[in-house]
Amino acid sequence: MISWIQNKLQKHLLLVIIIFGVLIVAFVMQIGNMGPLGGGRERTADLKFFDTPLNTEAARARFQTDAQLSASLNRNNRASGSLHFERATVLHIANQHSIPEPTKDELRQYIETLPAFQNQLGQFDAQAYNMALDSLRLGGGVTESDLHRVLVDDYRIAKVYSVLRGAGFVNESEILESLGQRLATWSILLAEVDLGAYAPEIEITEEMLQKHYEDFSFTYQTPERRVVDYIEINASDFIEQVKPTEDQLITYFESNLDRYQPEPAEPAEGEEAEPEEPITFEEARLAVRNDYRITAAREIASERAHDLVVSIIENDFQHDSEGLATILAELELKTSSPFAANQTPIGTVWGRDVVEQAFELSTERFYSEPLQVENRSIVLFYNNVIAPIVPSFDTLRDKIISDVRAEEYRKVRAEYAVELKAKLEANADSEISFGAAAEEAGLSVTPFNEFTLVEPAEGLDRRALSSMLELDSKEVSDFIRLNGENQGAYLYVVSKDVPEVSKDDPQYAQVEQSLKSLYGQFSAEQYIKTLMLEEQARLGLVQQSN
Repeated sequence: MISWIQNKLQKHLLLVIIIFGVLIVAFVMQIGNMGPLGGGRERTADLKFFDTPLNTEAARARFQTDAQLSASLNRNNRASGSLHFERATVLHIANQHSIPEPTKDELRQYIETLPAFQNQLGQFDAQAYNMALDSLRLGGGVTESDLHRVLVDDYRIAKVYSVLRGAGFVNESEILESLGQRLATWSILLAEVDLGAYAPEIEITEEMLQKHYEDFSFTYQTPERRVVDYIEINASDFIEQVKPTEDQLITYFESNLDRYQPEPAEPAEGEEAEPEEPITFEEARLAVRNDYRITAAREIASERAHDLVVSIIENDFQHDSEGLATILAELELKTSSPFAANQTPIGTVWGRDVVEQAFELSTERFYSEPLQVENRSIVLFYNNVIAPIVPSFDTLRDKIISDVRAEEYRKVRAEYAVELKAKLEANADSEISFGAAAEEAGLSVTPFNEFTLVEPAEGLDRRALSSMLELDSKEVSDFIRLNGENQGAYLYVVSKDVPEVSKDDPQYAQVEQSLKSLYGQFSAEQYIKTLMLEEQARLGLVQQSN
């Protein structure tokens, strides 16, 4: 028996291929409060999604930002709010089956396959890889250890998918039907409309506002925030102490030779690159001396920060001890502004690694390890936790009014979209009657004649093709969203000519292989989605299906 999903895939095979090839959707993942996962409630103390801990704000932030980095590396433009859950689910499968971490060679080979590190020809580009590493060093938001962890996890995830996505079974009738869809000739009318222009008066009652607040108060909850004290030891304070010898400078130059060499010039097409004259030590002396002094000063600053931490440990100072207060009084102790796990305190350039350390502090573990921020070594100290709260109804009143009004408009516009379709269907006897009814309703009608899925009509939004494949001649689609929530169209099939096809068609084998690959891929994704939803239901993040 052919499953429902196979029928859908068979009908939409070419469309899926087209969309994967041309549709670019901005991937935006909002980092921050994760709804039911947000906050410092006691029920999150041992919270895990499969093997991934979610019991702290820092862990929850990493949960999302790891998925974001992974999507960026893989150029995954699929807009989804569940990619982080899907990724954790596949990692759980990898752990269950003891899929090992890659060796250095395996990781290198995997990195070379990632779209983020490839040129326009799909070849590995070492310059793109090095630029990404430089951006990490300068940006501070993601560390090299973050990148390495995500790459290792993604390697294991790819191994899981390669096993789950085995070739599926496809009947001959499915292949022929898909081939017929591929070669069919269509003529359609596309009637575009902006539902946002439909804005009737909506009465917002006090009862509606109160009910919305009661039902959705969790969406207004503020995230847990932290306040930390910290000391900064600046390398610039020690530069004058660094007086390198000639031998030290030469050794430093030789150890960092590539840093001082010019970028090779791009050769003209068809010509070989001319070797660049290497920069000598004497030519780079000033830059080498500056770099050496800064590096050495950083090491001194780092040693001072380590000495502070060692002193705390050796003296067994507690969070509120007089001894600790005495030591800190001799230093310039600063206090951060309140910040969430996805934020940086005002006036700082702290990276994610520093913020994560801040969220691990408590009255018991009240100090951090020394951390490097640009040319400063810092040590964090626990100050305060600002627990998540749901602001009062009165505080949120204006926001609630806006949200309720937006929700009511969504409802009335959805009803209006159904009414429009009914009007269009009542006039679907011919191309002329449909067009007249659409224009009378204020829709903009555009004809697209004599095209196929292989050669779509110029100017036709390809997102409309999915609904088209469900229709026969003289039928009208549901409202198709094309741009945002309100802008879309209705599609009317003027004619549909499906040719006779057979196994002898030269495209038969190509369609067969594509269907097999898609069936395997979608079967794997359905399996992963099922596991993910079961775990989400166990944690109370979604309602259990009946």
